[in-house]
Amino acid sequence: MLPSVFKTCIPREEILAGELSPELFAAKLRLVVEGKAPQVYQDPTGFFANTFATDGLKTLISEVFGRLVGEAVGSPIIRLETSFGGGKTHDEIALWHIAKNGRATSGLDRFVDHRSLGKNSLVY
Repeated sequence: MLPSVFKTCIPREEILAGELSPELFAAKLRLVVEGKAPQVYQDPTGFFANTFATDGLKTLISEVFGRLVGEAVGSPIIRLETSFGGGKTHDEIALWHIAKNGRATSGLDRFVDHRSLGKNSLVY
């Protein structure tokens, strides 16, 4: 039997203290691009430190940047399909930070298999 979520997941400090602001639940890519987003989304180091490296996000990063540098084959159109709260905007913010900061993006190693993108990749 698997342990319950209450035994395996420990809430972050701001949640336990009742200090998590409601606007943090609805990320807005536009505010990140404009430099006006809450720090948890605006700062790439903090953003990636607080983001779980799912297989889906890893694949998305690999496909987008692999295609941009001509080292991966795949569809030029990627449709992100999830319900509300499924991570579409979070994925877009991750792509924005990588596109803006490239290899200098701190914490990127957990999200990218560098061997799969080749030597010319932005995130190699």
